[in-house]
This record gives sequence, C-alpha cells and structure tokens, in this order.
Amino acid sequence: MRKIGLQLFTVRDAAKADFVGTLKHVAAIGYTGVEAGGYLGGLPVRELRTILDDLGLTFIGGHVGVKDLNNRFEATLEDYAALGARYIGTAWLPEDYRRDVASWQRAARAMEKAAMMCIKHDITFFHHNHDMEFAMLDGRRAFDVLLDAADPLLVKAELDVYWAQFAGVDPLGYLVHLDGRAPLVHIKDMTRSEPRTFEIIGEGCIDFNAIFQAGDKLGVDWYIVEQDQCPKGELESARKSYENIVTRGWLG
Repeated sequence: MRKIGLQLFTVRDAAKADFVGTLKHVAAIGYTGVEAGGYLGGLPVRELRTILDDLGLTFIGGHVGVKDLNNRFEATLEDYAALGARYIGTAWLPEDYRRDVASWQRAARAMEKAAMMCIKHDITFFHHNHDMEFAMLDGRRAFDVLLDAADPLLVKAELDVYWAQFAGVDPLGYLVHLDGRAPLVHIKDMTRSEPRTFEIIGEGCIDFNAIFQAGDKLGVDWYIVEQDQCPKGELESARKSYENIVTRGWLG
C-alpha cells in the first residue's frame, strides 16, 4: 500500500486555531503521515511525538528556510529526529540564490553542508520545487543545475507535480528524469480550464495513474497531498482529495 501523507500547510488556518484537533481530523480522514510546513503547534517535542503516535501518524519531515541551515539547524535536526522524521529540506530559495547558474550552485553547496549534518540523525535532505526551478539557465533547467551541483547521495528532490506542470514541464517525464532521486512527491491537481489553479486531487488534469505507477518503480517513499489554495476549504479539500485517492484505487 502506498504511503499517503498530508502537508500541513494545506490546513494551516485550522492548525493555528486547533493544532491537535486538526491532527485528529487528518488521521480520521485516513492520512498516515504529516509533513510540517513550519508550524508545529508550539508543543514540546515529546508531547507532540506521543500525540502523533497515538493517532497513528508518521512525522515525515518538513521544510526549513535555506537561511536557517546555518541558524540552529542542529537543534532542528535533533527535534526532527525525536519526532521520527526521515526527511527535511528547503522549499523556497531567495532571489540571491537563483539569479544565475553560480547562484544555484551556491545553494547546492549550502544544501550539501546541511545534508552532511543530517547523516548522524538518519535524515535525508531534499529540495522542493516551485515553477522557478524550471527556468532555463544556459540551456539547462535551474533544478538540474542545482541537483547536478550537489552529491546525489546527499541532496534529493521532493517533486511537486503541480508546479512542474504549471511551468510547462511534464511532471511524469521529470519524475523519470530524476531517476530515483525523488523519495518524496507532492501530489496536487490543476484545474482543466484557464486560469490554471489548484484543484481537488483526481478532479483536474494531472495524470496521477501514471505518476503513481512510475513513482513506485522509482522508489518514491511518500506521496504527500498539498494544496496551496483549497477549493472546498481546508479540511474538506484534504478529505475529498484523500477520498478520491481511495475511490480511484491510488492507495495501491
């Protein structure tokens, strides 16, 4: 059975209003893991770990800012390890890290350094894309510049299929291109008509049948539902997306 998690950024307002209640709701829907988007309810790590364990939720990992890699990153890793995380990574690069090829390569070096710190905690480092990672620089995609400049054993990718599609890149083709370097895949759907925006999983134009099948062969560990904007409200969108995953046979 495929592991289906939820990026908590999807339910960010609900989580800020009632973090534990939102986790209970997420578990009741059927998700088996959660990925942090930065906010963890302000709870002590041990208390949060107990809550997650009681709910049967795996703490997959989460996102940090690239400028945080030199600011208490070791303490963050210790907290993540205590929560049972296997992954941590960046999800956005400031402009000074993406101006040109050299900037992306500098980001890769920062990520490699962070990834080396992750090793003793048995945590894998990744970078999550938006559309800017697919901009062309000297005939190459910026994402390729970044990943080619980093040791593939240290720095992985978390492929967001929506943002690949938004950038005009076939997400299935790029997943295959990553050749097993994407242990995490963000699954979010796109409306079929213009203007293109976020849609409930299974109700848009992205071919998840093909993505799930290819991802399994390429060693994807977690498929993580994320909606930057929720067409049916946060918790209902999370519920409906999971329901569609089940009814379409995508749990595997």
